[in-house]
Amino acid sequence: MVWSWLRRSTWLLLWSAIVLCGGVLDTLANGLSIAPIRLVFDGRSRVATVYLTNKSDAETTYRILVRDKRMLESGQIVDAEDAWPGERFASELLRFSPRRVVLKPGSSQTVRIMLRNPSEGQLEHGEYRTHLVFQSVPNVPPPGDRIDDHTVAHAIIETSIPVIIRRDNPEATVAFASASVDTALSRDGRPQLDLVLARQGERSIYGDITVDWIDDGGQERTVAKIVGIAVYHPTPRRHVRLPLNVEDPDVLSTGHLHVRFEESALGRGDLWTDTKVDLLAERIFQ
Repeated sequence: MVWSWLRRSTWLLLWSAIVLCGGVLDTLANGLSIAPIRLVFDGRSRVATVYLTNKSDAETTYRILVRDKRMLESGQIVDAEDAWPGERFASELLRFSPRRVVLKPGSSQTVRIMLRNPSEGQLEHGEYRTHLVFQSVPNVPPPGDRIDDHTVAHAIIETSIPVIIRRDNPEATVAFASASVDTALSRDGRPQLDLVLARQGERSIYGDITVDWIDDGGQERTVAKIVGIAVYHPTPRRHVRLPLNVEDPDVLSTGHLHVRFEESALGRGDLWTDTKVDLLAERIFQ
């Protein structure tokens, strides 16, 4: 029987940490495409739809659930049991359907998400957040199939997207707390820029970081860009390391780097900050 086989098997859980950086999220490990990659209820909406598409060549089952999570300063998203001061979880504020889907190769499915209590007046000012989790369910052999006594390992791939509820337009500010070129090259031999993006206020931020190298003659060239980087409330800062796209690290011995963060429409679109890294003063590669 299937259940007796399950008891004899060892399940290997591979929790997949996904960086959300665009309008559609593809989890290459199991071929699941998710759109959109963020849901924000800001008082003008109380119902949203997420579209799932199976891009693999096998039928796959997904379990859907909500789970409260928190961002560490490294950017890692981890499960959170107890709220920090000022942190508000939203797992109890949502309804969603279905809770389980079976997708044939190339097929799609919609997931409907609704606020349990859409009234602005019944939620306090600020931001509430949880995560919608999509968990692959490993296929099991049909009853009657012979299973030997060897240990069987199955990978459970888990992907999540944030669901944010905001009331009364909570504000935030953003600034670069530090920016410097790392003396250690990346694995592919490129110099790296170490950044600390600091967030203050009552809401999360989400946007893009662009790094331009400006040589002594004033010529400008984009050497790095990261699209869709978040700092979730109440985490105060996020450490970011960006490889710089230059053929020879020595070219960064002169001029300066202009680093800027611009919040995108998927955030709220009204935050901007920049900083400068004087390469001649650092003399990193001389």
